[in-house]
Amino acid sequence: MKIKKIIYFTSFTFSKWDYERFGIEIMKKNGFSVEVWDFTPFLNPEAYKTLKVPDPIDYKEYNLKLFKRNSDILNKIVCLESDTIIINLLLPDYRLFHVFKRLSKLNIQYGLLIPNAIPMLRNVSDNSPQFDRKKLINLIKKIKDLNLVKIEKRIPRKISYRLYKINFPEFILAGAGTQALITYNPPIGQKTKIIWIHSFDYDMYLKDLLKPLNSNLKGKKYTVFIDEYLPFAHDYVYMGLKSPVTPERYYSLLCKFFSRVEKETGLEVVIAEHPSSMYEKHPDYFENRRVIRGKTSELIRDSEFVLMHYSTSISFAILYNKPVIFFVTKEIEQSKRDIGFIQAFSLELNKGYINIDNNYNINWDKELTIDKEAYANYKEKYIKRKGTEDKLFWQIVADEINKL
Repeated sequence: MKIKKIIYFTSFTFSKWDYERFGIEIMKKNGFSVEVWDFTPFLNPEAYKTLKVPDPIDYKEYNLKLFKRNSDILNKIVCLESDTIIINLLLPDYRLFHVFKRLSKLNIQYGLLIPNAIPMLRNVSDNSPQFDRKKLINLIKKIKDLNLVKIEKRIPRKISYRLYKINFPEFILAGAGTQALITYNPPIGQKTKIIWIHSFDYDMYLKDLLKPLNSNLKGKKYTVFIDEYLPFAHDYVYMGLKSPVTPERYYSLLCKFFSRVEKETGLEVVIAEHPSSMYEKHPDYFENRRVIRGKTSELIRDSEFVLMHYSTSISFAILYNKPVIFFVTKEIEQSKRDIGFIQAFSLELNKGYINIDNNYNINWDKELTIDKEAYANYKEKYIKRKGTEDKLFWQIVADEINKL
């Protein structure tokens, strides 16, 4: 049966940026009716209450539906026709197993999106002894605290799917390189089709190849810092974590570092603003430096080199062959999660990182040298497999859905 309707499942507040990057208009131009179902209120209640996006979208005007209870989703699913397909933007979540069980019972097909993959350190050593009394006590406490929900959450995905009689995904949209399936370990059945595409960043790269030099900085050499809005990052709220950095200390250190970079290189440091940031509501944290939103790919393309902690935007540095300088602060280094990512990213490029809290010297010849083999490997693992199409991500998806 020909698919006529596509529904996206999400658990984050949709914005205009999301509307564009998830290809809603491309899907509509290919003849599909499109809806977005947002489960944020009950999957991420704290984020729903506290987080605001800088580019809000009118849910009613753009056919986005907000669900506040699991039961509301189940009631809505009953009304779906068999010519509907779900694109699940969420990783498998035990709280939605009953939703996917209902979809399976009604033979509504669905696919799972893996939009990107990033380097990860699976085993970060903390140099602790083999026997640790504190760890043993914590383990015993966790066992005592186990309940049915917690046990259910830890059941391996394949067993959970069979236990709940959930069909495996019809397809996996592997939007990255060869590392995508290893990083996320999605549920894959015998009939699940793996559709290898490329990362979302590669889409932006394809579009920006046709654009002229950035008009704001045309003719002027600069370096670019990839902002992560770290003290206020939404990811920490979604994960129930506290940011490892404090705004005043963090931005003060950044600006001292940027001043040193500017003095030693003669280049202006330009800030590529994070898409979810709202700096207009804060003090001038970057001390009158240029802060530019929505131009990260172009800014990296036209820069001399890139400054960053860790970010998927490193893809643009790889694609445009730009040197990357990784740096941290003492606060970041004390966060096992964040320093783990920075170590993983830097190791992939055969580099180290600078702690700007310490006394340091920057070896510019070394830092601005590119390991071409490492860059090629990174592209293959995390951005785009060899042999995949050079078409926009969602056009490839539309073409594949039309083949179902």
